[in-house]
Amino acid sequence: MLADAAIRTYRVPAEQLIISTVQQGAFEDLIPIRGAIQPFNSVFLDAVNGGAVEEVFIEEGSFVEAGQPLLQLSNTNLRLQAAQNDTSITEQINRIGDITDGFETTRLSTERQIIDAEYRIKVLGRQKARQAELVTNGLVSEEEYDAIVDELDYMEKVLANHLSRQKLKNRIRETRLIQIETQIDKLEENLEVSQSSFESLLIRAPIAGQLTSLPVEIGESKQAGQRLGQIDVVDQYKVVAQIDEFYVSRVSPDQTANFTLTGREFNARVIKVYPEITEGTFEVDLVFEGLTPTDIRRGQTLQMELTLGNPVESLLLPLGGFIQDTGGNWVFVVDASGEYATRRDIRVGRRNNRFVEVREGLQQGDRVITSSYSQMEDMERIQLTE
Repeated sequence: MLADAAIRTYRVPAEQLIISTVQQGAFEDLIPIRGAIQPFNSVFLDAVNGGAVEEVFIEEGSFVEAGQPLLQLSNTNLRLQAAQNDTSITEQINRIGDITDGFETTRLSTERQIIDAEYRIKVLGRQKARQAELVTNGLVSEEEYDAIVDELDYMEKVLANHLSRQKLKNRIRETRLIQIETQIDKLEENLEVSQSSFESLLIRAPIAGQLTSLPVEIGESKQAGQRLGQIDVVDQYKVVAQIDEFYVSRVSPDQTANFTLTGREFNARVIKVYPEITEGTFEVDLVFEGLTPTDIRRGQTLQMELTLGNPVESLLLPLGGFIQDTGGNWVFVVDASGEYATRRDIRVGRRNNRFVEVREGLQQGDRVITSSYSQMEDMERIQLTE
């Protein structure tokens, strides 16, 4: 109740308050955190293509091997589409094969024409040499000799034409064959995609582990991209903890935490800090250091203390309810007589689960009311009664 109208004073029995003494000591930069045990690695199973659950081969909670069938989906439209794609792609590959065969046939035909022309030129060359002697001796007319010379000249031009045509066709064929090879590769790739889209209806385990989730029922329809289950690697665990956003700039990888489980002390190390803040908290991943707890389970919670820095000698004030009421900006300090406590502005620094670091406004030995100020926030002085 009010005891002085000029100075806003609140009377309260001393036994209803918590009075703490400011002391010098090593400030351990610790914060309490709560983490949940999770598998170090998890793989989610999603439906690549939608379909109805036709058959389930294994029960949730079972251990599986990589590649082991888990469930079968059915999709009639996808089956028909895959069959049509297979037929269409196969026909295109066959047509390209016919083109390739045509190139080879043309190549052989041109080579045969060149062989014939070269043979004819060889024969005509011998005939020309013999006819030249006979013309000289008057045994063959010059007209017959000229006919052989003209045919030989003609065949040499024909051979040159064949060779030029062969060179051109070879260049065209090489370019086209490269294009055809690329086309076939794409068609075969499309064929694999078509086949894999149908094969994806058989859901297999991508890794070995424990099938911790498989929420499906036979006959149930699943959409493309819908979550089908989860496989956890259970031979290694991590701790996922949520931390107040107040500490987001002070938490970093390689910081350590300790906790007690079944009466034994254990240590953990921060390996990843997620900067995203959701509902006033951010997330960190920790792994066990040294001795690893046994008989732990996925989802089990741990109460831990995270070390943010090395111990520093500081002026310490025990933490209490006042910190929520004043934000650490002021406190009620008990005078030497122990009868009154007056309001005093202070400046605080870091805090842990036991102390707040005092930067200004208090001295060692000062006695401070550290319990809640909920009923006396507007007061200037507290009168302590018996």
